[in-house]
Amino acid sequence: MEKPMRAAIYAALLLLLPITALADQVTILPGLSRSTLQLAISVPDGHTRSLEALVLRPTGPGPFPLVLITHGMPRNSADIPSQRPEIYFSPALVFAQRGYAAVIVMRSGYGRSDGPFAERLGPCSARTYQDAGEVAASDVVSALAVLRKEPWVDPARVVLVGHSMGGFAVLAASAANPSGVLGIISFAGAVGSPRPDYVCQPDRLIDADRVFGKTARIPSLWIFAENDHFFGPELAREMFDAYAANGAPAALFEAPPFGHDGHALIWSPDGTAWWPQVATFLESLHLPTDIQVPLMAPAPLAEPVPLDDAGRAVFATYQHSRSYEKAFATDPAGHYGVAYSARTQEDAVSAALKNCQEVDRVCKVYAVGNELAPGGLPTEQPGK
Repeated sequence: MEKPMRAAIYAALLLLLPITALADQVTILPGLSRSTLQLAISVPDGHTRSLEALVLRPTGPGPFPLVLITHGMPRNSADIPSQRPEIYFSPALVFAQRGYAAVIVMRSGYGRSDGPFAERLGPCSARTYQDAGEVAASDVVSALAVLRKEPWVDPARVVLVGHSMGGFAVLAASAANPSGVLGIISFAGAVGSPRPDYVCQPDRLIDADRVFGKTARIPSLWIFAENDHFFGPELAREMFDAYAANGAPAALFEAPPFGHDGHALIWSPDGTAWWPQVATFLESLHLPTDIQVPLMAPAPLAEPVPLDDAGRAVFATYQHSRSYEKAFATDPAGHYGVAYSARTQEDAVSAALKNCQEVDRVCKVYAVGNELAPGGLPTEQPGK
């Protein structure tokens, strides 16, 4: 049997072992309840559409203040169907620990939400930002109307949170001043960047924010990192100024550089890069900010052996990440693969192995979540 074929078969066998045991498992956090919902929203033609949602909230009946979180738009449109609410589990956890019902809502056409996808931006030379924002906002407002009827939701204490296109969507929603919404938090709220450090027709983006701000009267907090390579600080300030020009109550937090691209600021571990400013904003709205559901820090994991410096840095990030479901895979030569924010532990294992394996690599799972996989810890270091 040729070596590539033998390696592929062996890798496939390794793939089957942990997946069978982990099928459909998700991380359980003491004191918090995790569930999925399909929200039946009304659409203008009189029909209903189902939107996928992930709920993370304290256990107990509530009612809890609601944080509705909505997501960005990938640069590659082919990735739209593969989006999933778990990508925003980490920021949702920051709010859920402080007594909120955090609900991540996937808009029409994304993930397992019904289509059609309608947030069309048009070609780079003829952008339709305002229309796309209003379409996205319609899903947000419709999902909010359904969620406010849930017995565990306090319908009078709602915060809308969005990232990237989702941040643009909640700003568009602010123009209608939806009932029960006390505040809006927009992380890097904009759309229309097809490649790093470039935005198609930024003037149209600024004009859309100006329109949204004309009628918005709900306080909003805008958060942009200095090194955001989707929407840089100059554009962020121009959009903010246009939105606030007609009296919309808004504040801009220009965060220091974060990682390689500040567009990912929302995934700062435990929200440390943004929570102080968000807490101040929530306090101004008389909303809770203290931790009500403490979680124990996971026990540190021994590093896989061998790993190079880059691999050790990635593994350190893995250990601190609360972007569940996650997995880390290695091979005997020190190659590695990592996966975050999968739907299940099974999916995380599959993705980590795929990211690790090449034709001549035979990888196995080293860690799943915050635990070593069975057999993950090497019993002998190479060369000893």
